[in-house]
Amino acid sequence: MIFGDYFNAMDRSYGSIEPQDVKSDAQVGVDTTSLGPQELGTSTNPMMHQVQAFAAKIREGASKIEVSFMGAGKSNSQQPSPEAFGAKDRADIRSMAEINDIKTSVHAALHGESLAGLGREGFSGEGRQHALKEIERAINFASEATKGGAIVFHTGEWIRPMSEIEDKAGAKFLSHADEAQQAPVIVVDDQTGAIQHIRKDHYVFEPKFLTAADVEKEQGKKVIGTTDANGNQIEADDWIDMKGNAIKREWLVSTDNDKIERMFDRIPRWNEGKTNFDVEKRDFSHFEEEAKKLSQKLGQEVAPEILFFKSQLANQVLQYKGNALFHGQHYSEYKKMRDKTREALNFYEGLEKDMPEDQKWKLMKQMNYGDFIPPENMLPSDYLKEKLLGYENQMRYIHESSAESDARAKEALERMNRLKTVEEYGIHKTAETIGKAGLMARQYSDSHRKELNESIFVAPENWRPEQFGSHPDEIRKIVNESRKYMQNQLVREGLSEKDAAAKAKEHIKATVDIGHFNLWRQHFQAKEGESPEARHKRFEKWMLDETEKLAKEGIIGHIHLTDNFGYDDEHLTPGQGNVPMKEFIKRMEKAGIRDIISEAGSFNGTTVMHDTWALVGSPVYGVGRLPTFRGMREQHLGYHSPAPYIVGAYSPSNEWKLWSETPME
Repeated sequence: MIFGDYFNAMDRSYGSIEPQDVKSDAQVGVDTTSLGPQELGTSTNPMMHQVQAFAAKIREGASKIEVSFMGAGKSNSQQPSPEAFGAKDRADIRSMAEINDIKTSVHAALHGESLAGLGREGFSGEGRQHALKEIERAINFASEATKGGAIVFHTGEWIRPMSEIEDKAGAKFLSHADEAQQAPVIVVDDQTGAIQHIRKDHYVFEPKFLTAADVEKEQGKKVIGTTDANGNQIEADDWIDMKGNAIKREWLVSTDNDKIERMFDRIPRWNEGKTNFDVEKRDFSHFEEEAKKLSQKLGQEVAPEILFFKSQLANQVLQYKGNALFHGQHYSEYKKMRDKTREALNFYEGLEKDMPEDQKWKLMKQMNYGDFIPPENMLPSDYLKEKLLGYENQMRYIHESSAESDARAKEALERMNRLKTVEEYGIHKTAETIGKAGLMARQYSDSHRKELNESIFVAPENWRPEQFGSHPDEIRKIVNESRKYMQNQLVREGLSEKDAAAKAKEHIKATVDIGHFNLWRQHFQAKEGESPEARHKRFEKWMLDETEKLAKEGIIGHIHLTDNFGYDDEHLTPGQGNVPMKEFIKRMEKAGIRDIISEAGSFNGTTVMHDTWALVGSPVYGVGRLPTFRGMREQHLGYHSPAPYIVGAYSPSNEWKLWSETPME
């Protein structure tokens, strides 16, 4: 009996309309009927035994399941890895997938390293191999336990300033208010993978070198516009050497050793009044301006960080060469004196040998050491031996000091030629790792073709916005470069360019996690005078447009649905955060992407899949008025109304029985 709004929890008439069945902006499905349980799957609990976790998802009604792993390296019961499940477990999972017609994918363990192999000491082959090993373990598992599909792993290659992202759509981002001034700047040694880095608010002092403009101003000589002895036309900002020849600024970023060597012919400006050489304070903005000028002059991009570190290395070379020259300036003189002394020593040693002992006193030379030290009489040979030792010690000192400085100068000069930007170096290492993983995916797919419903493909996933590999332009670049690496390897094996390209595209595709993309929201910069609401709408359009482009270009092969409010990766149920989820799903469907996994979070492991089906309006087929999938689940569990059966304390005493003796449950 209901009196007004009063009801009792056991009143059967309550719940005739479930809250989930009342249409609202958050619950109305997209205008499509093609996506539902067959396309929208879910992931297993990564902290469970995966045979049990896989079976649990089948019982929940999943038609598509992603087997998830958290444990990298040696696993444990809380964080198992693919290798923790042996042949029987793998056979059981595959049998369940075959019997229940389950489409599969695998999430590889979180390996922790960047795919490019970046660690504390720089980039290393060891780091890349560790990441690749975890991917291969997942590929191996997939080939023996699943029916094929995506092998998902995160990209998190290196930190790069958001303020410097040149978004093709014109969007601007900022990690924090001072990022543009304090952003890290990194360069890499192309040979060793070692990194050097500074912050943008760092500054240095450099010698001030004589330029053509200085010569005209101070000496009144016309040099600008003339041609020097080497055939170079002299420009105002060219440096000038002691012979009046030009030293071009662009030679500093050249890989031609002869041109780089000319940097050391520059003339530091002498300050007569202070009796020292002039120096200038340089901050990073100076090198950004110089790099911009050189880029325009050369018609190619010159990175300011390369210019900065090359300038510092050039100054080191200048110092080393100066040390070598300082120590070596008397070397010829000492060498000449040593040789003369050695000749004299040979002469007097021969003379003393033939002279009687009682006559040698005639050759004695008196050595005076000072007013307070008594004189000493010495034979010419002894005297010359001391002089010879002194000259040889001087030459040895010059050898060690000057040679060391020359070696350091040569080393710094070589390093100048090996410097690369972190992206220029890292993207090739990332592509190498993913390309090798793609080759493995092809190999395992071919060797298990009979057991698989589809090919295994590797699917790098966008991760945190702070790291390279999360922006849409970066995802595109990573996938294309990785496919290029795999294609080149297959061509070497004998495939045609066309077939190799097709295989690379088949086995390397991106995973897009829309929840991870939504984390860019907090960094998306508003236009001047733009309201918060307008900014959010513009961000959502950017996110939807960019992911749609990736899908239409054939970059995306796998989708993760997670939701959040743009602050952190909380894995809310799709539709429960502020991701424009339904529009995103609609666009992905239109682009032909149907491989979609709704990933669980901390509190929605058993509800996320049904709630996602309800979100898109997937129908429950039957006769009469139909609830949503969410409504069915919540009615069954009694979240908002009594369950259609009673158990436990609600049941009558076990002593009371129906005439049929059927238990009440």
